[in-house]
Amino acid sequence: MTTFNFEVELLQPVIISQQSATAGAHQSLDYLPGSLFLGLAASRLYAELPADQSWLLFHSGQVRFGDALPATNDQIAWPVPLCWHYLKGDSPIADGCFSADALFDPSELPAEADRQPVQLRGGYVCMDGVSVIPGRQYSMKTAIDRSNAMAAEGQLFGYQALEAGQRFRFSLSTDDGLDETVIQKLVTSLTGPARLGRSRSAQFGKARIRVLPDAGPAPTRGGRENHELVLWLLSDMQLLNQGQPALQPLPELLGLPTGSRWLPERSFLRARRYSVWNAWRRHHDPERQVISRGSVLRYQLATPLSEDQLAALEAGLGIHIEAGLGQVWVNPPMLLGPRPVFTAARETAAAQEIIFAAPDTPLIRRLQQRVAARAGDLNGQQHAERLFAGLCARVRDARIWQAVAPAQPLESAPGRSQWGRLRELSNGFRNRPAELLVALVDEGSGVLRERSGWQTAFGPDPEATLGNWLRTQLEQLLAQGVALDRVVGHLAVLGLQPVWQRCCEGRQGERT
Repeated sequence: MTTFNFEVELLQPVIISQQSATAGAHQSLDYLPGSLFLGLAASRLYAELPADQSWLLFHSGQVRFGDALPATNDQIAWPVPLCWHYLKGDSPIADGCFSADALFDPSELPAEADRQPVQLRGGYVCMDGVSVIPGRQYSMKTAIDRSNAMAAEGQLFGYQALEAGQRFRFSLSTDDGLDETVIQKLVTSLTGPARLGRSRSAQFGKARIRVLPDAGPAPTRGGRENHELVLWLLSDMQLLNQGQPALQPLPELLGLPTGSRWLPERSFLRARRYSVWNAWRRHHDPERQVISRGSVLRYQLATPLSEDQLAALEAGLGIHIEAGLGQVWVNPPMLLGPRPVFTAARETAAAQEIIFAAPDTPLIRRLQQRVAARAGDLNGQQHAERLFAGLCARVRDARIWQAVAPAQPLESAPGRSQWGRLRELSNGFRNRPAELLVALVDEGSGVLRERSGWQTAFGPDPEATLGNWLRTQLEQLLAQGVALDRVVGHLAVLGLQPVWQRCCEGRQGERT
């Protein structure tokens, strides 16, 4: 098998909707599916290739376009495995990295009797434990009536998109024995400027793709005792059982030896369903019912797998593997114990830090405390300013969505009492970020609950409210190990300034 690795740089926001429906709210995927690159290459090559070569490249499964996953520090981030749990009230992430001591697999290490385990869902993890959450943004749009060049009546809509400036990496895998000239032509067709996703003619979708000489560390295969097989799904997987979609990953559907058993009590999986829009035929393809990426499947094998059988698993499972489905990591070392096992990259960095550590004296400790406090405060202020700018932008969207006249106040927006409550909580929960978040988002008594001003809607999606948006942002910051008390405190100070009142009244351009 030959593999070519590519990096995608987003020059504009890219819309990759979870569903291809034209009505309702559009939620974006946090990765670029392989079907996107298959379609890109087909649009540039299909017409000029003979029918047999077109079938070989785009339909046979001998050429596989992988999903593009987030990349950071020259390494790919993988979907967080669903077997990872942490105890409610604890933080699974510290300093932007997953904490191996805080995470556990409940099928191998039971949780404490008096504490509730919480499953990790969403996000990505690098081999050294670094946590990655791709940035997404929401934009409100309106259709234009060509007869009068004004906004069309009742045609307000919105898009969620991946933010510009991010980088993703994907691989193109081919079976041995294929014509090298045709494969090289395929690689060339994927490089250079590209337009990806929806609404490509309206300030979305511009990207640049380049071939990588080296994709960084590749997934390694670990050993497992007692003939046990562990599969970590790196992409969605669609299985068929007698021609019908199957959401139970039975051993015979994966080509495992006769007598092998699936271990559902030790597996963790989720499923979803969607239809792919085929732009060439201008029609939906058949609905796909898939086992979601991040799922962890465990099997008890009747006999050990040979190298050829393991390679066949790694080439892809199920159908639509040409579009990136069915990619798995076989026996990942990260998941072979009750707690995650990360690479030694962080340990090496820690060792270097110890070698060059400052002298341990009272003066040095005091100076280090002052530097850390100042850095943390500055970091919190930067995050707060970003959140405040996002809230102001959504207040402007809310004024448009609710048709509030210029210079008229948005009555439902949070007022001084709500901002004051945020400030009180930031002071009351210092150095307790998880408890602070609960106090903010609790459905019964949280500050961001309904009828508190934070339920103000800024779009057609029922979830598009100021409170839901702020809650999502704070949850992401908590997952990154950011000090929430500083962020919320700075945010409350900004909210108590006159600029918030001017924004709610549609006068943000005026001076105080």
